Amino acid sequence: MDDDILEKYLLAGKIASQVREESRKLVAPGKSILLAAETIESRIIELGGKIAFPVNISLNEFAAHCTPKAKDDSVFGDNDVVKVDLGVHVDGYIADTAITVALDKTKQNMVTAIERALKNAISMATPGTKTGDIGTVISETIESAGYRPVSNLSGHMLGKYTIHTGISIPNIPTKSNEILSEGDAIAIEPFLSEGSGYVKETNDAEICRLASEKPERSPHAREIIRIAKEKYRGLPFALRWIERPSGALLSTIINQLVMRGIIHRYPFLRDSEKGFISQAEHTVIVADEPIITTK
Repeated sequence: MDDDILEKYLLAGKIASQVREESRKLVAPGKSILLAAETIESRIIELGGKIAFPVNISLNEFAAHCTPKAKDDSVFGDNDVVKVDLGVHVDGYIADTAITVALDKTKQNMVTAIERALKNAISMATPGTKTGDIGTVISETIESAGYRPVSNLSGHMLGKYTIHTGISIPNIPTKSNEILSEGDAIAIEPFLSEGSGYVKETNDAEICRLASEKPERSPHAREIIRIAKEKYRGLPFALRWIERPSGALLSTIINQLVMRGIIHRYPFLRDSEKGFISQAEHTVIVADEPIITTK
């Protein structure tokens, strides 16, 4: 990795780290979830970064892909376990980071355990390490605390304007022979569950991305495709970011674009037994001394 690219990863990570820590104050009983999301996304831009994906604010048994709707009036509850997962990019070079805030203090052990799993995994982010070995360490750390790792979620390699590319970083032991290489940019993100340790898609989805380009007759559809391509560069976007059309018409058009394979939708992910889930994540540059960009 050349120095210019590394500097962009480090800058994105610095911004992401600051916004992540600021987000803790936004997660409190009675506070608006939509306001938290909008504040986090605004701060990324104010600090000189760009949004790599809509902030995920996933509560309790929901693991990922949850972001509020436009005009959402939901608030945080006294007993919520809240995952805040945000992404920043600088010229396409991405920092991806997440924390869990347990408003129910009896759930704090979930937070401690997942942070320990992340720390242990990061120590292995060195050249030549097998990804399956990282999964083993994550799994053993989580299980030793009395929880289950989420088996069908994983960390991932980061590319320019691409959040998921190349190898995956599992949260369970695997027989994969994939190995880390010097200079790889990876997001390590263990999840643990009080329930099944397996997440399923729900019918709700508020995040999309452009999957392919095809001709469209509808002016509204063409405009959504244009925005997804030109403004978001193929990165995920939130439906609440689309000003026109809105409401039922927007839902109809998005559904049609999904059916045609033009838009990919990210459904909310929930533990199959509705067990509460915690998450922690850092972006790391693989090296003999791993570089945590989002520390």
